[in-house]
Amino acid sequence: MSMQDRINTYWSKRAEEFSEFRLKELAGPQHNQWMHFLRTQLPQGKEKIRALDCGTGAGFYAFLLSELGCETTAIDYSGDMIEQCEANAKMLRYPPIRFLQMDAQQMTFEDESFDFIISRNVTWTVPEPEKIYGEWYRLLAPGGVVVNIDANYGYVFKKADESGWTEKENAKWENSPQKLIGTRPDMVNERNDIAKNLSIAAEVRPQWDLDLMLRLGFSEVSATPNIMVKIFPEMAKIEWPRNENNPFTADKDAPDTRIFMVKGIK
Repeated sequence: MSMQDRINTYWSKRAEEFSEFRLKELAGPQHNQWMHFLRTQLPQGKEKIRALDCGTGAGFYAFLLSELGCETTAIDYSGDMIEQCEANAKMLRYPPIRFLQMDAQQMTFEDESFDFIISRNVTWTVPEPEKIYGEWYRLLAPGGVVVNIDANYGYVFKKADESGWTEKENAKWENSPQKLIGTRPDMVNERNDIAKNLSIAAEVRPQWDLDLMLRLGFSEVSATPNIMVKIFPEMAKIEWPRNENNPFTADKDAPDTRIFMVKGIK
C-alpha cells in the first residue's frame, strides 16, 4: 500500500467520528469565534468571494464560509469525508456548497479560480506538501489570500512514540469522555507512524512554509505562532495538567510544537 493510500484509509476510517466532533464544534461557542476570525482574513473590497476549503474533512470551514456569503467550494481526498459533508449540509440546511473528492496536491480547477483559500491540518499529512502550496498559488486570483493552520505534528507524534506517551494515552482511551476526539488506539498508532515518515516531519515549520511561499511568488507572507490562543483567548487562562500538556521534553533546537497559522497574499 502506498503512503497516499495509507493516509486516505486512515482519514476514511475516521470520517464518521471526526464529523461528530466537528458538528459539536459548529454548534458550540467556537462557532462565533471562528466566524470572527474568518471575517478578519477574507480579502476586502470584493462583492462576491470565491472561497475554497482545502481538505474540508466534515465541512466545518465550508459551512462557516457559506454563512459569510462566500461562493464556497470544498474538497477532500477521502470520499467518506465528502459523504459526511454532504449529509451534514443537508441536515443543517445549508445553501448549495460544492463538495468534491479531489487530491489537494493536484487539483483540477482552472487558474485563478478562488479569492480565498483556507486549510487546516492538511499539509502535515500528505506526501508532497510543496505541491499543495504550488496549487494554492496557481488557484488564487491576484490579491487572493491563503490561510493555512497546521503544526509540527510529525515531530510531536515521533516524540510521543519515543517517550512512551502514546501508549499511556492509548491505555486511558476507554475511560476518557472525549476518547481523544474519537481516535481509538489503533488509529493513533497509524497516525503517528504515517506522520513521522512523511518528509515534512523533518522540516522546521512555519519557516519552511514561509520560505516556500516566497519562492512561489506570494507578494506577502506572514506567520502567527500559537494561533489557537489568539482565536480563543480563554485557552491562555487554562491551567493544563503538567504531565498531559507536556508529555515529553522537546529536543534542543526542536521546532515550535504549537499550532501556527501561515498567511499568503498573491
